[in-house]
Amino acid sequence: MSTTLQAWQRISFSQKVLLLIILSSIVRIVLAAILDLGNDESYYWLYSQQLQWNYFDHPPLIAIGVRLFTLNLLLDQYEVFVRLSSIVSCAAATWFLYKAVTLISNQRAGWFAALLYTSSFYTSIVAGLLVMPDSPQMLCWTFCLWMIARVVQNERSWNAWIWLGISTGLCIMSKIHGVFIISGLGLYILIKKREWLKLPQLYIAFLLTILIASPIFIWNWQYDFITWRFHSERVEIGGSGEKDGFISETLGQIVINNPLNFCLIIAALFFTYKRKRKRHAALVIYEYIALPLALSLLFVSIFRDIWPHWSGPAYTSLLPLTAIWLDKHKLPSFSPRILRASIALFILFTITWPLTVSFYPGTFGNSVATRLGKDDITLDKYGWEDAGETFQYLYKKEESQNTMPSDAPVVCTSWWGAHMEYYFCKHGEIPMIGLGDIVELHQYAWLNEERKDSTNMQTAWYIISSLEQDKPSDEIARYYKTIQPVDTIAIDRNGKPANYFYVYKLSGWKNTPLTMAVSNWDK
Repeated sequence: MSTTLQAWQRISFSQKVLLLIILSSIVRIVLAAILDLGNDESYYWLYSQQLQWNYFDHPPLIAIGVRLFTLNLLLDQYEVFVRLSSIVSCAAATWFLYKAVTLISNQRAGWFAALLYTSSFYTSIVAGLLVMPDSPQMLCWTFCLWMIARVVQNERSWNAWIWLGISTGLCIMSKIHGVFIISGLGLYILIKKREWLKLPQLYIAFLLTILIASPIFIWNWQYDFITWRFHSERVEIGGSGEKDGFISETLGQIVINNPLNFCLIIAALFFTYKRKRKRHAALVIYEYIALPLALSLLFVSIFRDIWPHWSGPAYTSLLPLTAIWLDKHKLPSFSPRILRASIALFILFTITWPLTVSFYPGTFGNSVATRLGKDDITLDKYGWEDAGETFQYLYKKEESQNTMPSDAPVVCTSWWGAHMEYYFCKHGEIPMIGLGDIVELHQYAWLNEERKDSTNMQTAWYIISSLEQDKPSDEIARYYKTIQPVDTIAIDRNGKPANYFYVYKLSGWKNTPLTMAVSNWDK
């Protein structure tokens, strides 16, 4: 054991980081291969089916990533390839953060930053494994942190400023949170470094950012700024407030960023400010980026529901400060105990999570048959492929018996129909059409335009998971006269019922116009 430890200590920190990246990437690849796509992941896969400059909810980089790593959708029937862009992005982001901290401090601190990044549930799972807009965002975000460190090192470096402008634009094209890079840097310039306002490099970098991110504005101009209107409602302050929103968001920020990492981040901030230590200029900029984002989300959570992963970029921006603070404590050269504990907690999660998803008996959610499995978050990633294969057999059987036409679509009333489309429709080349309001359908409103003319709407299939609701949506009655139950697909887990899929036939099409992307959305 001592020989192994000595050999480990002899290799450089760069080699340690590369080994960490390789091992953690292998773990993510295994998880990507064994877990079904979740609701959100299927929806972002849906983006890749129709490339646009922007989408109802988010910018387009996640769609481009899926396209690239599935070889233009040639391999998108395999979950591991759908998720591969996220895995590769996480690997590169870990290296970018290491380079940023190494430039600011030293390689040991950079190694600590890589460990913190890898042990965060947000960066390693949400943005590092799942198909989410956060994946390309964190790739670009960490590159921005690196370029900021380079700009501080040489404020007249055209190369650093240009790459900062490009990466900030791409960050915004991943997720709108990227504007906090601009606001944080701008705040620093106004408060600490006004002489930068005389640098032409600053304006060229800003112009590059605007040019790269401009498709979002142009697309939204075309569609009456529908993305802005949708997200503004999600964070609008008003009403009586959410009863437990603030508490939930606070706990969510702690958990998703790894509780141990969160404690380290808070400790680093506290002791740095308490002792009034002079900080590297890049660290100050990171704080100006991170703190407004984290605090604004906590404030909005008093009034509206906020998803905890929205805060992930903020805490990632504080990892360099935390890593450098740990390095200055002169802790053992191999790795501080708290970092080992943080990695151990992450490893424990990566073992227990897939085991729970795959082997928990039945469900720990609702046990009532019509709502079986509701609130069991593990069922989002279990049983969907098996259920889809059963439905495809039923579809072909009905087709062969001439009881349903061969071109009958499956219809959905919400964006999470993408989950059904991936597992129930894709392999059988069955069309999916969205029925209802654009606020619920999201991207299906645009896909309807592409699919409607080649789809026979006279009869259709409708499928409900007991995880979602216990009867057909009222929207269905607006479009079809007859709703006939056909079958129930039961999904067992470890020998006990976990989820039911209720299958219906629809007939008597009322010729009700489908929701189109150009439809006005009246707030």
